[in-house]
Amino acid sequence: MTEIWDVYDENAQKTGRTMKRGEPLPGDFMLYVVVYLYHPSGKFLIQKRSMAKQTHPGEWDITGGAVLSGEESIHAAIRETEEEIGVRLSESDLKYIGRYKKKNRFAELYFAVKDFDVDKCILQESEVSEVKLVTPDELFEMEGEKRKPEYMQMIRGFITNELLK
Repeated sequence: MTEIWDVYDENAQKTGRTMKRGEPLPGDFMLYVVVYLYHPSGKFLIQKRSMAKQTHPGEWDITGGAVLSGEESIHAAIRETEEEIGVRLSESDLKYIGRYKKKNRFAELYFAVKDFDVDKCILQESEVSEVKLVTPDELFEMEGEKRKPEYMQMIRGFITNELLK
């Protein structure tokens, strides 16, 4: 089934239009979520993208995905985490960090602290081929190689000032 997304304007306001999964038209934006999953062991879960993915196949990444039409971002964060890695979250597990604007997308960033067994994660094979836990420093290094400095400031600030204090 093809995913349907709401179309947003440059101010992250819904336009009332929808689009099928894909690249937004010029001037249009889509909304997606990113979930940084923190384990009580002091490490973060990262996932290796399936080789079947159209973009960035085989790369290590963070759990997340598009917000479906009519869906709130917090519910997309819960859905995507369970779909991709089999970890069930609740709204109370999630902390909203903020929104980051890039090209034709808005990312809503969340953190969750959850005790789970990484060896029992149920991977959605079309999305994820492997998961592992990494230290905050390893996460910063991995993310810093592909994210803009403003994005990294949001992530590093929350992890340092809120999560690891």
